[in-house]
Amino acid sequence: MLNEEKRNFVNAGINHGEDINAVQKKVIAAIRQYGMIKKGDKIIVALSGGADSVTLLHCLNEIKETIGFELFACHINHNLRGKDSDEDQAYTESLCGKMNIPIRVFSIDVLGTAQKHQSVEERARALRYEAFSEEASRLGAKVATAHNSCDNTETVFLNMLRGTGLKGLCGIPPVRDYLIRPLILCTREEIEKYCKDKGLVFVTDKTNFSTAYTRNKIRLELLPKAIEINPSIYDGISRMTASLTEDSAFLEEMARTKLAEAKLEDHSYSSEKLALLPRPLLARAISLILREKDVEPTAIKINGFEEIIKSGNGKVNIEKNKFAVVKKGKAEIQIIVQNYRKRN
Repeated sequence: MLNEEKRNFVNAGINHGEDINAVQKKVIAAIRQYGMIKKGDKIIVALSGGADSVTLLHCLNEIKETIGFELFACHINHNLRGKDSDEDQAYTESLCGKMNIPIRVFSIDVLGTAQKHQSVEERARALRYEAFSEEASRLGAKVATAHNSCDNTETVFLNMLRGTGLKGLCGIPPVRDYLIRPLILCTREEIEKYCKDKGLVFVTDKTNFSTAYTRNKIRLELLPKAIEINPSIYDGISRMTASLTEDSAFLEEMARTKLAEAKLEDHSYSSEKLALLPRPLLARAISLILREKDVEPTAIKINGFEEIIKSGNGKVNIEKNKFAVVKKGKAEIQIIVQNYRKRN
């Protein structure tokens, strides 16, 4: 059941026709700048019930008639917080019912499907995006997630601490495949003000305040210190990621061109031509080869493949039954099923 505060909001209705504010201006700016939404599109809001996603749902609902798109919602119940998870689900369903927005709920078993060397956060994210992809395919729609400029800054810091390259410094892409981020230019402070100004009530995930999670440590402990040094850090990081994204896109396009030039008739690649590429292009070319075979590129996989390309010969196991192979001037990913005998 919804608590009284949530119920009051659902019953209060949604006000339209108010003057456009900072969040709406930035959402419209992001949509135009990155070509996120066009007339006739179907948009699914990834609705957790938190301040960010409630703001996103409300804001897109306010402008959908002007732009001319259909609005849907999708809620993921991760079943990690017991009664709180169920209340969040009930809240999002009631909210969408009041706003007359179709919603689909996915109930996922994060703990029961955990994989080796994968954190709960990583598993939850993987399952969540599987659900988003399924719903996007079903409706022929784009999925709008509520990532904002503060999330972008946290992601950059997190990637830096892990020792990222240029791609990691680009932060959260405003548009990627079927995913769009209309709030990417907005700060969390602006979003909370939007909720206050519009009278929107939202749910709060208590785990957001637990420093057991690395991202929360960055948000709660590291970033406040950085803000003391530069109060405009969110705007600064946003400018940096926008600039670096252009650089990264340029290098990736060059790598794509060089990779096409190295492609052979049997769909493998000339290892000799690849070996001549400067490392920034070779690493990106290898990443593209891996993605062709549905292999998620990582530094270890890229470095292993690069090593045998440079040596001119070799085989590296990059994933179960998938090997990077360089032989007789050819580089490719081969599927080799391994049969292991069981020991008695």
